[in-house]
Amino acid sequence: MASVAAIPAQAQSEDDAVESGQDAYLRHCAVCHGVEGYGNGPLADAMKIGPTDLTTIAAQHDGAFPAAKVSDVIRNGGGVLGHGTPAMPAWGLYFAEKGKPEVARARVKALVDYVASIQKP
Repeated sequence: MASVAAIPAQAQSEDDAVESGQDAYLRHCAVCHGVEGYGNGPLADAMKIGPTDLTTIAAQHDGAFPAAKVSDVIRNGGGVLGHGTPAMPAWGLYFAEKGKPEVARARVKALVDYVASIQKP
């Protein structure tokens, strides 16, 4: 029986690369939510409604981090039912480089995982 040589995976293009959740957070979210997620970024004072303290999301949901809801808010913006304010932009289309929804999903997941990791106990 002949063996089949492994075919190397196609390298991701730079457009398809998914930065770490922390890097994405610092690049796109910290300006409003602050470096540590407390809602005290440099633009917070200029907003009519201050950014959410992202470190308390789980505490506001009886200790369970609502990953699906956070994902919806990141993808669709603050107009998501129950978010409170449409002031937060929708990042879903922005993260989908050149119409690649799989890239957007990976980027949003990385951000959600990072926000989950900064929850206060």
